[in-house]
Amino acid sequence: MLFRRTSEVALSYRSHYLPRSRSGWIAVLAFLGLMALVQPPIVFWVDTHLGSGWVLGMPFLYVYLGAVYFLLIGVLIWAVLRAV
Repeated sequence: MLFRRTSEVALSYRSHYLPRSRSGWIAVLAFLGLMALVQPPIVFWVDTHLGSGWVLGMPFLYVYLGAVYFLLIGVLIWAVLRAV
């Protein structure tokens, strides 16, 4: 007999791209939601409707983008600290 039949082991496959915990899902959804706020359609809308003002000597759009990027970094730090 050339080939010997061995017992088959059932392997479960889970993608590494999908979060496995509740905290992971919260981090991914928060990051994607905040990332959507810095994409061109929303940024252009914010600039045309709210962008004429100044905040502490800086254009409102720069303050808006800085705040959203700061929150994005905060989500990443939170995810690392939670060991997602």
